Amino acid sequence: MKMRLLMASTLVAVLFFAHAPAHAQKAKKSQSLASRTSACRADCRAGSTHGLYRPYNAVDPKLKSPEGRKLYAECVRLCLAPLPTVFIQKPIIEAGLPWFGMYKSDCLNCHAKGKPKWFWPGVITTPDDLRR
Repeated sequence: MKMRLLMASTLVAVLFFAHAPAHAQKAKKSQSLASRTSACRADCRAGSTHGLYRPYNAVDPKLKSPEGRKLYAECVRLCLAPLPTVFIQKPIIEAGLPWFGMYKSDCLNCHAKGKPKWFWPGVITTPDDLRR
């Protein structure tokens, strides 16, 4: 049992270090605001990483309601803002592990650098206007 645990840990460490240089070089590239915005718009669509846990993903995926479009715009705004100080995936991302296939360098390609303007980025709830 100990041997299996040791081998699994070694495999994880080797895979982590094998992918680390590629992601580090990706983070060095700075992107324009237009390319960051288009990446955030794609990521906030229903079914994509950020859009997956938004209420419009299941209720209004085509963004036909005004409330759905408003929530989508809020998602894009939060995607462009600096990373919040408190968020669930922070320890995972900081450790260099993937979160829904995205690494820290992927997140920093869209999010602005610097301190966030708020402590908590926002509440994700299903508004009554989306339930039709």
